[in-house]
Amino acid sequence: MLYELAAIARVADPLLVHKEAKELALTIGKLVIRNKGVVREVVALGDRPLPKIMRKANEPHFNGSHFVMLFDCSSSVQREILRSLKNDPRVIRSYLLKVDDHKSYSVGSSIKRAIDALKTN
Repeated sequence: MLYELAAIARVADPLLVHKEAKELALTIGKLVIRNKGVVREVVALGDRPLPKIMRKANEPHFNGSHFVMLFDCSSSVQREILRSLKNDPRVIRSYLLKVDDHKSYSVGSSIKRAIDALKTN
């Protein structure tokens, strides 16, 4: 099944803004590939200030590194990804969406819309 993950990773070091997001995407990608899944696309959406102060593991966050990942995996792997995202202190927020690829619309449409929205800002 095709899934789309939108996540916000913490920015632990201001000099290495995307370090946590890269490590998080690598961790999820390895989990998908080890379980015979396929990572289709990873798009970094950049570092942006959060709309409000968000807390994770009693740590306040003001900025976040946003990214979107499109991957195929089984439902058991999807549950494992959700469990690991929930327990990972690097993740501020995450949203996992099942994409219905049997429809006639483009699979990566939300990724393309997000990139277009960032270019107009």
